[in-house]
Amino acid sequence: MNKQANSVMRRAILLLLLLGSAPLAQSQVLNVYIGQGQMPFADGTPARPGIFAELMQVLCVRAGFDCRMRKVPWRRVLSEAQDDPQAVVLNMGRIAEREHAFLWLLNVLPTAYVLASTQQAYDTLEQALHAGPVAVMSGTPRAHELRSMRQPGREVVEVTDPEQAAHLMRVGRLAAWYEIDLRISYLWRRLGNAGQPLLTGQAIATTHSYIAANLALENAADVQERLNTEFRAMHADGSWRVILEHYLPPEGVEHLLRAR
Repeated sequence: MNKQANSVMRRAILLLLLLGSAPLAQSQVLNVYIGQGQMPFADGTPARPGIFAELMQVLCVRAGFDCRMRKVPWRRVLSEAQDDPQAVVLNMGRIAEREHAFLWLLNVLPTAYVLASTQQAYDTLEQALHAGPVAVMSGTPRAHELRSMRQPGREVVEVTDPEQAAHLMRVGRLAAWYEIDLRISYLWRRLGNAGQPLLTGQAIATTHSYIAANLALENAADVQERLNTEFRAMHADGSWRVILEHYLPPEGVEHLLRAR
C-alpha cells in the first residue's frame, strides 16, 4: 500500500472511530462556508480537503454538530456568511476590520503575510512594487493594501486563485507574490517547483486564522466551548498533528505546534 493510500486509510479509520462515539441527540446545524482557492487550508479534494476543512470535519463529529459544507467563491464568503445566522466560516483572519463583524470561535493557527520572489527577498511592499509586478489574491485586505499604493509604473496583479500567482511566478511574470507563508510554500511544492527555491523577506503582517461565525449564531457560547474543548483534546491525542502532516513538511508542523 502506497503512502497516499495509507494516509487515506488512517483518516477513514479515525473518522469511523469518531462516528462511533458521536452523540445520538439531535445536533445543532452549522452551515460551514469554505472559500474557494484556499489550499492548504480548505477547498481541496475529498481525499485532501485542507487543514481547516479536515479539522472541521473531525470537530463536527467529536462535538456533535450537524455540519453542512458550502463551497463559495472567497469574494462572496463574507457577505453570505453575514446573512446566514447558522454560518461558520473557515480560515478567517482576525483583523481589525472584521473584529466586530463575526464571532471568533476557535483560534486555529498563526499566519504571516510575506513577499515571495525567485529574484531576491523583499521586506517591504515598496521594495517589491519598485522591482516589478506584485501578485495578490483579489478581494482580500492585502489586495486593498496594494491598490492603495498603486502609482504609474507600479503594477498590481490581482488573481482569483493563488495557483495563478504561483504559475505567474514560475514563468517569470512577477517580481513578487504577496500571500500567506504557508500557502506559498504548499503551492510552490505541490506544483513541482521544489527545485527552484523561493526567497521571502520579513513578515509584512501577522495575524491568527480562526473558525469564525455569524454574530447571531444560536448557542454561540456553547458552540465555542465545545469546539475549543475538542481542539485541545486533538492536541493531546495527536490527531491535530496527523492533520497537519497531511499538508506541511515536518518543520512546518513543528512550528505550528510550538506556536499554539
